[in-house]
Amino acid sequence: MKAQYQSDRKARVRQLIQVGGLLHKSGLLEAFGIVPGDDLQDYENRDIAAALLGFLTMCFEKHSFEEDNLEQWRVKGERLLRGAS
Repeated sequence: MKAQYQSDRKARVRQLIQVGGLLHKSGLLEAFGIVPGDDLQDYENRDIAAALLGFLTMCFEKHSFEEDNLEQWRVKGERLLRGAS
């Protein structure tokens, strides 16, 4: 059971790191003034973390996850992953 927990935890950490990489590549971190070394759990960075979370949540609420939207986002994401804008 402990081995499964550790495996699940490693998978979760890997996924969170990958998502963080996507946020970085999107330009959102720069837009919100988040720089390497910022600890978003520190009280002094709470406003930045709250603004980013609010932005992401409002985007999520505003846009429906219909197949047309997902396809447009996928196409844009593919371009960004290749390094083009």
